[in-house]
Amino acid sequence: MRSYIKSTYEYTKLRKNFGRQPLFQDVPAHLIDSINPDREEQKQYMLRNPVHREIQATMPQSEHDANTKQLIMHEQGINHTEGGWPRDVHLYNEDHLARHRRRVQHEDGYVHAISNLKPQVEHYIDQNNAIDMYQTYFAGMDARAPVEKYNVQIANVFKDTYKRPVSCIVWTNEKKSKLAASYSYQEYTADKSSNNRTVSYVWDVNKQTSPLYEFYPESSCWRLAPSPDNPDILVAGLENGTINIFDIRNNQDAVSKSSVYNSHKGPITGLLYLHSRTNSEFFTGSPDGQCLWWDIRNLFKPMDQLFMSVRQAQNVEPSFSTAEGVSCIEFDRGLPTKFLTGTESGLVINANRMGRSHSEVLTNYWNAHSGPVRAVHRSPCTLRMFITCGDWNVRIWSEEVRTAPIIVTRPYLYQVTDVAWAPLRYSSYMAVCQGGVFHYWDLLRKYREPIATLQISKHGLTRLTPHPEGESIAVGDNCGSLYLLHLSENMILPGSQDKHLFHQIYDRETRREHILDNRVKEIRLKHRKDDAETHVSNERVDDEGVVKTAEIDYFKTANEELNKIDGLHFASSNFSE
Repeated sequence: MRSYIKSTYEYTKLRKNFGRQPLFQDVPAHLIDSINPDREEQKQYMLRNPVHREIQATMPQSEHDANTKQLIMHEQGINHTEGGWPRDVHLYNEDHLARHRRRVQHEDGYVHAISNLKPQVEHYIDQNNAIDMYQTYFAGMDARAPVEKYNVQIANVFKDTYKRPVSCIVWTNEKKSKLAASYSYQEYTADKSSNNRTVSYVWDVNKQTSPLYEFYPESSCWRLAPSPDNPDILVAGLENGTINIFDIRNNQDAVSKSSVYNSHKGPITGLLYLHSRTNSEFFTGSPDGQCLWWDIRNLFKPMDQLFMSVRQAQNVEPSFSTAEGVSCIEFDRGLPTKFLTGTESGLVINANRMGRSHSEVLTNYWNAHSGPVRAVHRSPCTLRMFITCGDWNVRIWSEEVRTAPIIVTRPYLYQVTDVAWAPLRYSSYMAVCQGGVFHYWDLLRKYREPIATLQISKHGLTRLTPHPEGESIAVGDNCGSLYLLHLSENMILPGSQDKHLFHQIYDRETRREHILDNRVKEIRLKHRKDDAETHVSNERVDDEGVVKTAEIDYFKTANEELNKIDGLHFASSNFSE
């Protein structure tokens, strides 16, 4: 075995060859070298003023995991019978009750049971006697404003393959509601070939990958309405003015259709079910200026027709030439004979089907907006109040005031496309606009600005439909995306005094508008009276001038006649002499 031999190498150098000894000392800063910038690269550099973005060297990242406990809920009913009487004892028969009491009281176990319960009952009685149930604790503490956090979250997104604008969104009438959505280009300047794809979908709210059902209208679908008693029946209002009935359980095509000769002359912009015993009647509106009433069992021809003519002469018969184009309709089951209609010219018409003549049916109207009325809805707090949206404004109206809205919010930055009241929270409403922003208002909390806003999409939003229970909101945009929003609990449920307080707001604002309206009438009457007095005084001044002129002419003529008479008398006297 070899032994380990260490390799060594010796390096030798004379001390004089090491160089001079380094001596360090502090000296002021001086420029050693300067590198001039490249002029060509400098020309490509551009200054940005102002700068609205902060840039860091590293991207902030965060991660959070949470595993919540699963909440298992089940429904269970309780049958409570008074006193826990046996089945063979009739509760409304005093003899049976007295006989059963005597039988139980004579048993040996009854006395022992009462004796054992005595200490426990006495303990509870002593506790109740020692506690003042009506005492107000912490009454001396200063009251603090409650801290409420409003939260709006996007729970799911359902996308259309063809990226068509969402034209209508409805919730089916069942325990686990589904979303039915139609898609269409509703602008007349759009390419008509883009509306050749007429497929519409029914979505499951928990499944975003593919729709639950598909159905194919014969034309582009503008409005949908689910049946009140059968969630699988859908009524579709089409671009060509016809009605299609779909049963999504059986077939993708329509099971019943209306004829183009007995339908609307334009696209259907309003479709709602009516209050009837059979739940088979609905009515529609269109820009052709008429509302039609239908029965789902017979689409051969409409049951009734009404021209929306409110600005016409008294002796002129209503027709297509004098009718206002319908842009939206509203119906509430609390008023089964009345409905509201928004028009393309910015009017909101109040109609009553019980009227005998045309003027009694179309009772009155409001000049709501400068453009088409996009949506109109009655308030769940009081049916005398309704909300409208159009152009850049959202306005709240009262049927008792016909001159002006009672509540007007500040104008939006973009055009408002849809608005809806919160189903359960009486003082709240929601609005969407072309900027892709969702706004949630609560008039009891904030009067001049929304309490919550959320940028949902970079495209304009088109439709807004809340769930009847108020927790979920469905919003559609111009690119075919259907967003499902979830609200926090304090934005869903009302407070104990919300309805009463909002009634006070309605009464106060209505009274204020009445006072302002009466004041304006007084000012106008005063101006009219002043104008009449000025006119009378001017006439009086003119009459006095005429009288004076007549007097001057009279006296002038009289003097001339007198002079002539004097001249004749003087000539006769000379002749006699």
